[in-house]
Amino acid sequence: MSEGNFDKLPTPEELGMKKFEVRFGMGENGVMQKAVFIGGEMLDWQIDISSYMDAAKMGPSFRREIQRDIELHFCESVGDFLGRKVTIDEIKTAIKTGWI
Repeated sequence: MSEGNFDKLPTPEELGMKKFEVRFGMGENGVMQKAVFIGGEMLDWQIDISSYMDAAKMGPSFRREIQRDIELHFCESVGDFLGRKVTIDEIKTAIKTGWI
């Protein structure tokens, strides 16, 4: 029985994907913070935690709306960085797999 001729599967890079990493490091203010790296480049994106906490005090429905706005803005920022539209599901998968 012949094994056949099976080609090697393409790598994520060959499929046009980029490495996606969430790293922790010391921020400019001396506080540990998360940073997202895509293809080795840091995504220039962050939220103002104190503003978020102040808004979250206004109640759960307001907090959920803020979280949706943050999610939308983050998707747009990642999409701008990659030059294409990106969904939150793609980002969740990228966090798990390390590729977007």
